Amino acid sequence: MRRITAYFLAVLLGLLLPFPGRVEEERSGPENHSTLRALLIGCDHFLTQPDTYPAASHNLEILSNVLLKDSRRYALIRSCADTIASAEELHAAVTEAFGDAQEEDTSLIYISTHGVFDQAGSNAGAALLLSDGTREELLYAPLLEDILDIIPGRKILILDACNSGAFIGKGLSGGADRVFFSGPRYKVLCSAGGSEASWYFQGAQDASSTGASYFATVLFNGLGGTGDYAADVNDDGQITLEETYAYLTENYAASTPQVYPQNDGRFVLYAYDAAEETTTQKAITDITFEDTLLTAGESSVSFSFTVRRPVELYYQIIYHENGAWQFAQAQQFLDGEQPDGTVLPGRKARTLDVNTGKADAYGYAIIQLITFEEGQPVLQGARLLCVQPAAGPLALQVAPDPAFLPGLGQELCILAQHDVPCGITVNILDADGNLVRRLAYEAPSRPQQLSPNASSFYWDGRRSDGSPCQAGMYTVQLRVRLGGQTYLCESGPVELLEGETWQNAPIPNEEN
Repeated sequence: MRRITAYFLAVLLGLLLPFPGRVEEERSGPENHSTLRALLIGCDHFLTQPDTYPAASHNLEILSNVLLKDSRRYALIRSCADTIASAEELHAAVTEAFGDAQEEDTSLIYISTHGVFDQAGSNAGAALLLSDGTREELLYAPLLEDILDIIPGRKILILDACNSGAFIGKGLSGGADRVFFSGPRYKVLCSAGGSEASWYFQGAQDASSTGASYFATVLFNGLGGTGDYAADVNDDGQITLEETYAYLTENYAASTPQVYPQNDGRFVLYAYDAAEETTTQKAITDITFEDTLLTAGESSVSFSFTVRRPVELYYQIIYHENGAWQFAQAQQFLDGEQPDGTVLPGRKARTLDVNTGKADAYGYAIIQLITFEEGQPVLQGARLLCVQPAAGPLALQVAPDPAFLPGLGQELCILAQHDVPCGITVNILDADGNLVRRLAYEAPSRPQQLSPNASSFYWDGRRSDGSPCQAGMYTVQLRVRLGGQTYLCESGPVELLEGETWQNAPIPNEEN
């Protein structure tokens, strides 16, 4: 199910854009030897779940606006808002949009709707709810894979729905019994782990209220929707899947984004002309937090940012309690630089008190930066804070899969179990105890809603330099530093099975 926040504080985050309600097409020039096409699907009106209008429709609008600016030029961008209500209709839309696709082409499919998943069952039971407001049908993961498999070439699948990580077997308490959309032809981004809700924000007062999903908004910002191409870390004009995922993980706090494959720094998700001068539209850029891993008793967090033009600025703090984000009890603070909340251009440094009133309190919180421009609220950035206890004890366990075959596109699922929030280091060791890969270094845990409490990590079978590891036995090592004490935990042997390595697997259309 899609979780919805429908109150004033949520409306503060609205990205106000017109309702798409149309098909958009732009034909590419002959300079592209491979062709990109996109099909964007959004459902806002439902029979069995709460309506989300106009949030999903706005998701289509903001993403189509971004794709239209891709320097490689999409041959087709088609938006279907509240018109796909069955697998048969989806199949027809896919056939129409990608019927001319060739092996060297890339096809992007984005779906924004409610996600439905019984966590006690197989992840093959994960489903998307297709609806036009008068008809509904659940689209299960195996059937969606069958529909997309008919498209030649590369497929980019972006799922913006609750529990969407279950479609690729990620963010699940017991791991996945089946994995879909794997192998070199698929690139997948999901807005949440298999056990997590995914959030829209929308107004609830009248039909003109606006909204979108947090995930789509952050993706829009990262890919250059606001002019600064924030996800492009090396400023080379090519935003890779790895860069996009890293940006989402840092800036998208309401749930845990998932990706397949992990650490894909070769595939270019979005391209632009880095030499072309652009006028930055975003009011606030270069948001930097000194630390997002805090310790109970620390009552403040410090951060800095650059203001590009005078803006009215607010900060919002949301706490995670009783297994959910408490948006309705969010705290809001007006920036005090000017009496009316206006902040003047320049580099700024701020410190906010995040103390819950209990000296020994630990847990998770979101900090959001919100501006008002021309009377409209705009989300400028967000960070997830992990507040760990001041001292142990800490119950730490690691439960990876017993074996995996990277040659088939498989990744090793690692569930790092911890009973309190903490910073986790994850190492992969060979049979001689040598470090071959560090997956995370004191990475702040996130509330992934796993049972028991855990953080999920994934290894693609590569060394730190990107080269494939040899078949054999490996060990997963966890390390957590808490209250001056270091906690270590190692798994039993994990077998990397013999077979063609993922690094050497045939990958069509790599330049895209």
